[in-house]
Amino acid sequence: MKNRLTVVIVAYNSENYLEECLESLYRQTAVPDLKVVVVDNASADRSIFPVLQARFPDLGVLLNSENLGFATACNQGINCFPASSYLLLNPDCVVLNDAVGKCLKYLESRPEIGIVGCRVQNPDGSLQLACRRSIPRPSIAFYRLTGLSRLFSRSPRFGSYNYTFLDDRQPHPVDAVSGSFLMFRSEVAEAIGLLDQTFFLYGEDLDFCYRARQAGWIAYYYPEAAVTHHKRKSSSRDPRVNNYHFYNAMKIFYRKHYAASAGSLKERAVFLGIDCLYSLALLRNRLFGRSDVGSQG
Repeated sequence: MKNRLTVVIVAYNSENYLEECLESLYRQTAVPDLKVVVVDNASADRSIFPVLQARFPDLGVLLNSENLGFATACNQGINCFPASSYLLLNPDCVVLNDAVGKCLKYLESRPEIGIVGCRVQNPDGSLQLACRRSIPRPSIAFYRLTGLSRLFSRSPRFGSYNYTFLDDRQPHPVDAVSGSFLMFRSEVAEAIGLLDQTFFLYGEDLDFCYRARQAGWIAYYYPEAAVTHHKRKSSSRDPRVNNYHFYNAMKIFYRKHYAASAGSLKERAVFLGIDCLYSLALLRNRLFGRSDVGSQG
């Protein structure tokens, strides 16, 4: 028998945040037939899991012997616990005010919607831009690289990538939501498949939403539900590793969705640009000691 909702949390050295995430999830979620599973990608310290299983007896735990990547681990959780809907939730998120129940109700009430994302915010309450995105295009990349998207964030043209021209307190359709909180109905996965395991870290959420959109499903940003996200606390602690996967995901996405129609010359130019961005990110990390990856969007 299917669960109504399976929540999949992929953990990797997330012991400082995982218990708070689970506590908020169980406390703030009153959904019948709910299953929560944590898939651990070979964390260095696993001593917390017996504690968590004692505190949350219904919690499912899958322990991988190596780090298989975010997409593969998500798919493991989905395959082990079938449900009518699924939620991918980062372990460094804190669920607020029945966010899961609100999103599930919204998803189930709108049959044309295949994917729902909530308002993902920083600990200070400000919006994390990545929770609502459009599909990357060359023009969008240009606006972001030149700073036009920040200078003219209220412009429908220049602010299109993160929908900064729209009120972030109002629901609206989007091309993609963030994998930190990504809810989808099982029919979407049946139509397009699960997450693409070619993506090790980053990019799999954008790819999944893009494929769903191509199959006719609508993704929605639903800010009446919210989580606090301690950004980048659930990935590798080495910014060099995170930066590599972040920019490599760009190449994978481009090669998968654009390369065939763009031609080899354009592909080389795009990859050269990505390599330059990667090098600049590494230099910024080294000079200024910044551990951020990519951009805020």
